[in-house]
Amino acid sequence: MTIQKISVFCGAHMGKSPAYKKAAEDIGILFANKGLEVVFGGGNVGLMRVVSDSAMAHGGKVTGIALKSLDVFELTNPTITETIITHSLFERKEKFLSISDAFIVLPGGVGSMDELLEVMVSNHLGEINKPIGILNINGYYDAFMEWLQHSVDEQFVSIENHNRVLISSDPAELLEMILTAEMPDPDSWFERLNADPKPS
Repeated sequence: MTIQKISVFCGAHMGKSPAYKKAAEDIGILFANKGLEVVFGGGNVGLMRVVSDSAMAHGGKVTGIALKSLDVFELTNPTITETIITHSLFERKEKFLSISDAFIVLPGGVGSMDELLEVMVSNHLGEINKPIGILNINGYYDAFMEWLQHSVDEQFVSIENHNRVLISSDPAELLEMILTAEMPDPDSWFERLNADPKPS
């Protein structure tokens, strides 16, 4: 699969550390330099604005998938290439899943975590078969990765599905991991669940 469009999930706030903004800027530049399209939440606030502005400033293409009810709060970045307005969170997430070839998650809040888990579950259940990566700036997602490993140890998540989540603290390294990821057979999703056998 050729990767052309990558969803970037990130916060509507800047966060405490300047490192978050720097990482968002770097992602935008990397995408533009590689001719990759940024797909994001459309907001003109926080790290969302930083990623989109950075990509546009370096000649990139950016598509925003905005939620109508949040448009007044987040505002749609007026400089981006295309804006898609959705009317519910479900519609918004479905659009992310359908038009994106891969996904990268930067630091963010509950919304970013919801989007991360939506992609993971969709991969687990064979709805999609696309790379997902976490940009772990300042160890932001350390606790999440500890929980994910714990879920494997306690046999609720398979090691195969655990290993599909790519992670790095370096934007360039993570993007390269995404672009070179070897995806499993899309029809093997049930085997990768390591589901309990049906009772006899």
